[in-house]
Amino acid sequence: MLWPLLWFIVTLLPIVWLNRWISRHLQGLGLLLSGSPNAAVVFYFVVMLPGILVHELSHWATAHLLGLRTGKITLGPARSGAKVRLGAVRIARADPLRESLVGLAPLLAGSGLILLIGQAVFNLRQLTQAFVLGDAAWFFQTLAGNMKTPDFWVWLYLIFALSNAMLPSESDRRAWLPLGIFLGVGVIVLIIIGWSPAIPPALLDRVIGLVGYLDLAFVITLAADLVFVGLIAGSEALIGWLTGHRVRYS
Repeated sequence: MLWPLLWFIVTLLPIVWLNRWISRHLQGLGLLLSGSPNAAVVFYFVVMLPGILVHELSHWATAHLLGLRTGKITLGPARSGAKVRLGAVRIARADPLRESLVGLAPLLAGSGLILLIGQAVFNLRQLTQAFVLGDAAWFFQTLAGNMKTPDFWVWLYLIFALSNAMLPSESDRRAWLPLGIFLGVGVIVLIIIGWSPAIPPALLDRVIGLVGYLDLAFVITLAADLVFVGLIAGSEALIGWLTGHRVRYS
């Protein structure tokens, strides 16, 4: 149980950092291309549109499954003070548990689609087996073969767009704190009264399986993000050199 959780943390932290870097530098690239901050935001929105669409649809679908009333889905950049909203769906307020599940939905849906693409397009099973067995020749041979996959860059771009829109936003995490406090207090009370129920093995296996599924999706996400970080940084440097302009990030 400890290893999947540790790997989850090890992969999640760089994904969060890369997500912020990509958001800033992709908008910076849009600013260099257009010279307009508003056009830069639109550029970012267009690039990330597949992931934004999945993000909002997963909120909407999960809310329906949990019996919550929903409004229409809106897509497009909209400023709210200093923040920019790229999409939204109106959902009725509910208890912290259901709100937390709705907020978590984009992460689970995005990870599931990334794994689906990895298994169906990029021979993920063979790559995983080669890595586990330590067969470097088989691993790199499979990796090189993936480059010949029809529409390779389209699929890689979809993973990139999904991964950079699947992390829960600040509003998605709104109910996590009260739910965490409630569960924490409940655990403390159980410890005080001396009740320590055993966790069913089937439930523990499901939790380990879910964390392992997220681990694998995060590894694919990191690989795709690193490729596009190189492309974004290279494009930003080239356009900056050609135009004589440079974006300064605070």
